[in-house]
Amino acid sequence: MPRPHPLLQVLLVSVSLAACGEVGGGVSGAGPTASQQFELRLAVEDEVESALAALTVAEPGLPPSFAGPAGCPAISDTTDSDDDSIPDDATLTFLDPPCSVTGLGGGDWSVTGALRIRDTSATTTRYVLDYTDLAWSYTDSAATRTYTATRNGTRIRLGTTSGASLQVDVTIDRDRPNRATATVDLATTVSYLADTPGSVAVGQPLPDGLLSIAGSLGWQRSTENWSLAVATSQALVYDADCDTTPQRIKGGRVTLTGTVNGQAGVLTLTWTACGVPPSRSWAAGAV
Repeated sequence: MPRPHPLLQVLLVSVSLAACGEVGGGVSGAGPTASQQFELRLAVEDEVESALAALTVAEPGLPPSFAGPAGCPAISDTTDSDDDSIPDDATLTFLDPPCSVTGLGGGDWSVTGALRIRDTSATTTRYVLDYTDLAWSYTDSAATRTYTATRNGTRIRLGTTSGASLQVDVTIDRDRPNRATATVDLATTVSYLADTPGSVAVGQPLPDGLLSIAGSLGWQRSTENWSLAVATSQALVYDADCDTTPQRIKGGRVTLTGTVNGQAGVLTLTWTACGVPPSRSWAAGAV
């Protein structure tokens, strides 16, 4: 989120955080530092949460569990010719205020930017989401997870009453305190299957189900330039009742495979409980 600080402040904060294992350039060829693993984890976690919001049009563009205040977002057109809860062609505009909330997940959130929704089928629930500088900003009291993620690109949603998928072509600029901006390029497929067949409705909140993500993630920040394969080794468990936190995955595992900081290997992210960030581990080896 926040942008550059004075050089001296950056150096002092970087040294302090390095001692805690969350910042550090590392030695080339030594594999990802604790900081680099942490930043990649945050990027994947954020994308999973964003994808959940895109699977229905109940509250598109908002973080999960973020109850949009009155007037958030402003909707350009509510025309729905085929009465399927998907607007024919509407632009949702997010402004802060009113698009902000305090205390969700232990921090403060705001949303800005625009999201266009296009109903592209009169007989199915296919729709297209076009992101224009749609930014989620989060500030936590400890500043360990504070970030702004600004999305541009497209998601195409296909689905039935029992499941859905997203074709994702999105670029995300991630701003974090005391770090250079990271650019994340995602070309992925997100698949979702409801626990109860026939329970998915595009105009209603997403019911319990299993989520998977596969494709590629490009990461570029300063001298870091990595291309990683994304896979789901254990389906992510989405809990609709976990509604006081944006971290609504309570189980599952995602892997990032490729060469990071000069070393080939696999970064594994493991979710274990509602509201708990995934753990991370790096295993070096040929890929």
